Amino acid sequence: MTPDCHPIATKSRNYSKADQEFIETRISQLLADDIIEPRVSLWRAQLVIAQSENRKKRLCVDYSQTVNKFTHLDAYPLPSMQNSVSNVANYKWYSSLDLRSAYHQGPLLLEERKFSAFEANGRLYHFKRISFGLKNSVACFQRVIDDIIATYDCKGTFAYLDDITVCGKTKEEHDKNLKIFLNAVKECNLTLNESKCVYASETHELAWISHIQRTLAARS
Repeated sequence: MTPDCHPIATKSRNYSKADQEFIETRISQLLADDIIEPRVSLWRAQLVIAQSENRKKRLCVDYSQTVNKFTHLDAYPLPSMQNSVSNVANYKWYSSLDLRSAYHQGPLLLEERKFSAFEANGRLYHFKRISFGLKNSVACFQRVIDDIIATYDCKGTFAYLDDITVCGKTKEEHDKNLKIFLNAVKECNLTLNESKCVYASETHELAWISHIQRTLAARS
């Protein structure tokens, strides 16, 4: 944190009735999942309701006027899109894995949770786990995944945030690499989003690589 760091409580925002109901639903889910908890705090950020192209709503916290103003940048790099595509292209078999609510699988230190405080329908909460809107969430998450891959010596395994690709030049090599990574997932108490995972797929075309390239470009 910068030397001039001090608590900021931003002005409360007004939301439509539909957005208030959406906020209430999401807050209940986050409480049930033990991701947030009620908080007495000097800090107060505000919520933003984001909407995707398919009109699906997403709850975000705007930390731009609170903790992010005083947070030093963690310059840990994301993987190069070109290198990721080139690496995967060297293999024949792959599994594409997705981590469920990925950032929320990383805990915040007790002393850091106060900085994540936000208002929701007139009440204050803070995160117990990493929140997407925090300045260094992306860098922190990528570092953790990279460290797991290195620690468990996961061969043929490439990560771009919560998208993990496990590869092998043969089915046997792929299965061995996948077993090692899945063991790492279990030991690190991570959870996969099975509905978005694809296991042991073989491709002789560049269609899948093009898909990865589009995905990485959209996130960069």
